[in-house]
Amino acid sequence: MSARDPGLAFTDGALQFEAWSDKLWDPMGRDVVAAARLAPGEKVLDACCGTGAATIPASLAVGPQGTVDGVDISTGLLRIAAANLAERGILNTTLTEADVTQWRGHRTFDAVLCSYSMFFFSDMEAGVEHLASMLRPGGRLVTSTWIEGALEPFAGRILEAAIKERPRLAGVIPLPNQNMSRVATVESLGTWLGDRGLENVSVTTHPLTLAVDDAMAWNLVMGSGWRTLLPRDPEAIARVRRDFIKSVGPHVEMNSDAMIATGTVPN
Repeated sequence: MSARDPGLAFTDGALQFEAWSDKLWDPMGRDVVAAARLAPGEKVLDACCGTGAATIPASLAVGPQGTVDGVDISTGLLRIAAANLAERGILNTTLTEADVTQWRGHRTFDAVLCSYSMFFFSDMEAGVEHLASMLRPGGRLVTSTWIEGALEPFAGRILEAAIKERPRLAGVIPLPNQNMSRVATVESLGTWLGDRGLENVSVTTHPLTLAVDDAMAWNLVMGSGWRTLLPRDPEAIARVRRDFIKSVGPHVEMNSDAMIATGTVPN
């Protein structure tokens, strides 16, 4: 599998990532914040904050007496997040470019949010345990991830198209896919978080089907971790795009079913 830096991939595809905000990232960000039950004055970490889908509603929920730290590895996503915060006049939030699995802020947090991201961690167990270690006793961890079968038919079709240009990808399961498959059901996600030492774990499902045209389908490829599958040569990328769009057609329904899980660290 490609060892390309996902942070650079998301920076290169930041505008295409943001194009999906209204349809996908922002609604889930709001749901993640709702699940966290934030109170005014609380301190929040938004791990892998992207362009601010959860950061913004979290900042509003904790109010001027609260704080939000948004941390992401992608410079490009953080630039858009900063612009989104400035547009709304939000002043209680700090954005930091860092690998959140290695970062440790100077605060102890009441809640840690992690939307559609933990499966990118090179060591998912250690990464989530690190996030939980920054919570106060009784603090909440809230994470979202995909349910088994989500992102189809696109996930399989982009890999097929990329393999034509990069044959060495054949038979290789990308690490994010491996991680997602281990927590792709309500039961497995709940058990996995319990094994990380979290208590009172609750998992809710969020079914969603989106109608997607070919332009948005390609934006999703270019603005997501799938970008790391692409060859470097522009002509080869154009061929991947042609084969991918041809395989999915001009209009298709994408399974976008997800889960939100909450858990607390022991008192």
